[in-house]
Amino acid sequence: MTGESLRLEFRRQVRERVLTTAHEHTVERGWERVRVGEVAVDSGVSRPTLYREFGNKDGLGEALMNREAERFFTAINEALAEHDDLGEAVAAATRLTLEEAARNPLLRAVLTGSRSGDAGLLPFLTSRSESIRESARALLATWLEQRRPDLLPTRIEETVDAVVRLVISHVVAPALDPVDVGQRVARLLMALIHAPS
Repeated sequence: MTGESLRLEFRRQVRERVLTTAHEHTVERGWERVRVGEVAVDSGVSRPTLYREFGNKDGLGEALMNREAERFFTAINEALAEHDDLGEAVAAATRLTLEEAARNPLLRAVLTGSRSGDAGLLPFLTSRSESIRESARALLATWLEQRRPDLLPTRIEETVDAVVRLVISHVVAPALDPVDVGQRVARLLMALIHAPS
């Protein structure tokens, strides 16, 4: 292993340790009570190292939410791959997303905290969630392009954007049964891809 690859591996390990600690602190206390200095100490890294890696507390929060989103994307990709029918695949992936979000301790802390005034991480799911939305759109667009290569790129882009925004809104403000939401999202996808140009 070269010196450069060792440095990158060390950096990856430090980053993962810091994010795991930030995750634990957020679940235990809520994001507003998370202190970067405490995260650094509990992670076993210096504050300057933490700030170099993440910039500031917002950077740490964004990285934390992106890491959680990546875990969701892996599961979503697997759910999409399990079904041949487009509607069934999207319904299953939507249901899985909503059920996992309801069980996820970090998302529960973010959403519950936002209802009690701690909205610190909520923007990374809503107004500042462009990187998460873009990753979700890319995942779904690639899947849809593979399944329906006959669709125009603009149709895929519009459809995927609507589906992703709708599912995120149900994650942030759950009101319906995940099975029902999955079926609604599947009907929306099918209507959009079959709508006249």
